[in-house]
Amino acid sequence: MKGLPTGWTAGVVLLAGLWPALDAAARIDEPDVEADCGKIGQYANAGQAAYQQGDFAKAREIFRDQVAWSEFCRQPRDATVTAYNNIALSYLRQGMWLKARAWLQLAPDDDKSRYNLGLMQAQLDALPPPRGPAGEYWQYAGYGTWNTLVVKPQGQRYQIEYSGLYMGPMALYYGPNLGEFSTVTAIEGGHALYQQTADSDFGSACDISMAFSDQQVTLSTRGDCGFGHNVRAQGSYWRVTP
Repeated sequence: MKGLPTGWTAGVVLLAGLWPALDAAARIDEPDVEADCGKIGQYANAGQAAYQQGDFAKAREIFRDQVAWSEFCRQPRDATVTAYNNIALSYLRQGMWLKARAWLQLAPDDDKSRYNLGLMQAQLDALPPPRGPAGEYWQYAGYGTWNTLVVKPQGQRYQIEYSGLYMGPMALYYGPNLGEFSTVTAIEGGHALYQQTADSDFGSACDISMAFSDQQVTLSTRGDCGFGHNVRAQGSYWRVTP
């Protein structure tokens, strides 16, 4: 999983205003939520400052906070998409085309996303086809975080490491629910299988099938793997490393 949170013209990050909406049922003092939601503009400004100084890694971490709190505080969709694009631009400036694309794919039909994707389409097209399934894959988990699947060659087989999250409504305060597995297995014909028996450390049995293509892997789970509540290895993940 990726770390938890703490433009229309090339190279110019986008700013957005604030529209907080509070969850009255939350077991957090309302003034604290109001104060945290009130920091979104500060994250946007601080991220822009780091970006303009060329510190793209620092800018990205700040923009991740902008994303997290924009989603939590239920900003208008356009403002949240602006935050996605801010992170994408930070990856673009470091030549991390696939990671930038992953963020833009969170709102692929938005004009800002389409424009910024166009800035790097030639670089994406120039990437050589993957030589195999090895690489890192992301699926968005919410609040600026990603479920991840990392595949590394190990002899004639592959080490596969999955790390999943469930970002509940108050995850920014209480943390996410977690789930993970690690296995060494063959990948044949673009398919791999993780099998967990009932006598495992998790005390439950499940199968997770993985179907690899050049740019994605699709996971499907049968049974209960004993992960944290609502964590499930399921759906499509984008390749984010060449």
